[in-house]
Amino acid sequence: MAATIFVLGLASMVWAVLHRKLKSVWVNGPMIMVVLGGFIGWFIADGSVAFFDSHLALNLAEVTLALLLFVDAVDVRGSIRAQFGPVPLRLLFIALPLSVAMVIALGLSLPLGLSTAAVLAIACISVPADYSPELSIVRDKRIPNQVRRWLSVESGYNDGLVAPLLLGALALASSTHTPGQDVAGALLKAAPAGLLAIVVGGVVGTVIGKVFGVVLRRGWADQQSIRIGIVALPLTTFGLALMVGANGFVAAFVCGIAFRFARGKQWEEERELSFVEDLTSLVNLLLWLAFGIAAITLLSVTYNWWPALILAFFALTLGRFIPVWVSLLGTKVRRRDRLFIATMGPRGAASIVFGLIAFNALPLSQGYPVLAATSMVVLGSLLIHGAGGTFFIKRFYGRPDTASAQPSLGRGDRSD
Repeated sequence: MAATIFVLGLASMVWAVLHRKLKSVWVNGPMIMVVLGGFIGWFIADGSVAFFDSHLALNLAEVTLALLLFVDAVDVRGSIRAQFGPVPLRLLFIALPLSVAMVIALGLSLPLGLSTAAVLAIACISVPADYSPELSIVRDKRIPNQVRRWLSVESGYNDGLVAPLLLGALALASSTHTPGQDVAGALLKAAPAGLLAIVVGGVVGTVIGKVFGVVLRRGWADQQSIRIGIVALPLTTFGLALMVGANGFVAAFVCGIAFRFARGKQWEEERELSFVEDLTSLVNLLLWLAFGIAAITLLSVTYNWWPALILAFFALTLGRFIPVWVSLLGTKVRRRDRLFIATMGPRGAASIVFGLIAFNALPLSQGYPVLAATSMVVLGSLLIHGAGGTFFIKRFYGRPDTASAQPSLGRGDRSD
């Protein structure tokens, strides 16, 4: 344990002091942590299995996801009208459910040997897009600003929408019903807790956002105490939601949305959010370390991985392309932009946390294929969207100097 902590701290410091230099040679934080996690997992494979299948891992993963969802919601830029325009709404409420349904349909129709709970979990894990491992997609000025904003809104909201279904599926893991009844049961079980979570998150976020504004104006608090308070806000909301039987993840996510609008446009955003964003950046790196360990852990287990590989490959390709393309039919989105949005959809932190939660909640016979699918989805995304991201941007939008005047989205996302 001491050696693991030392290596982790050392790797984080190396990344911190060489961040820009490493970026210049296409090496980012997730890549470093994945390699390091693989190195650690190679020597402690048995111990890593015991850790992932423990209540400690489950609690850490849940708190981590609550924090990430809160920051994702706070980080989404623009007015309510811009965030919930026709294109983002279609991506979130047509493309996203269709992607989940297609992965579930494939998993249940083919003789893959996976339980219904495992298929549901894999669908929830493999669908949410997350641009933290490949920020060039939402920062490259060759891409029209409007397209980057659509992608940012999609990635900020989709994991929060999928989380209730995942928890509903895990709660029904021991169900003896038919596959169709299991899917319907997961939806029905998730709905009440999700609705209550919206109320909890909305009320807490709005109230605390207003309170923070008042205490700052009256001098009862300073920027440092407010920064600490912002970190405590999603944790408080998550715990309160669980106490009243609501979905803690949805509550933390909605709290972030409500808090951002309640604080208004006059707050010192760069200063007040700096601590929670830096903390989330560190948490993000730890998730990639855990992912590296999990990927190596699979090598120590004798199992037939091809069902997980099929679902992962489908989710990254047709499972993304067809729903997005269909959802944008009839809009004024240009064909080139529609193709680009349908092609891009990297997976990252949300998929990793969902995978760890599912692995811990399911029996090992079901948890291992879910963990395998998580690893294949994320690794495949790193190859397709990471290595291929530059190619696709150049293919669709030309050389860097062709759109150098495009405005940026403003303050960047979590650390890459």
